[in-house]
Amino acid sequence: MIYKIFTRFTIVFALIALATGASIEAFAASSPLETLLFAFAQGKRDKEIAALSNIDWKGFAYPEDSEKDLGVTYHLQGRLRLRGFGDVDLPVGIGSSATSKRGNEGDASIDVVFHSAKGVRGIELQKFYPNSNYQEILQRQLSAGTVTLLSDNCKTDGYGDQLDDEHTAFFRINLLAEPRPIFVRAGRNEDGGKNSPGETFFSFSLFTPGSDMTKRSCVTRIEPLR
Repeated sequence: MIYKIFTRFTIVFALIALATGASIEAFAASSPLETLLFAFAQGKRDKEIAALSNIDWKGFAYPEDSEKDLGVTYHLQGRLRLRGFGDVDLPVGIGSSATSKRGNEGDASIDVVFHSAKGVRGIELQKFYPNSNYQEILQRQLSAGTVTLLSDNCKTDGYGDQLDDEHTAFFRINLLAEPRPIFVRAGRNEDGGKNSPGETFFSFSLFTPGSDMTKRSCVTRIEPLR
């Protein structure tokens, strides 16, 4: 099954390359995140996403209780490496047992969120160390496609009543030959506390973030679907 899924994505990338004149080698070098985003935009099933290579999957996690609509939200968790980062000291453990080890700053945890009736709903990604160059980080993960800044300089948090201390910004990703855009909310935690150097996180969604941008009183740079 894993071989079949990998082959299917290889064929898709090859066809895109032939249609656009891009090199097949460029698509063969797609990053783990780009491959995951293609599957996300195409609404692939949970088992198909779990078969994607270059991602260290930890398995599915299911809640104990169902939601009010009798559907269940569950998670596929794992780790992948973002392009463009070098070795740093990464925290290990917490409290009195906390220590550190050398590792790649681009190593990130991912959480793919599914709904039993509605399919894949979103992706959460988090890495150690705060970075302000959200757009550059996202663009480095794409062999082709564009990352567009939608809004930034948000004044409040997602509830609209506290100051935004996460430096929130919103982006749109347009993957080559994939008509459905992906929307991203990016942020960072610069005060990691005693045992953490801070974090950078990205939330990926297929839904336009217009209401979230408005609630946070962000400065709009371009309309989400323009």
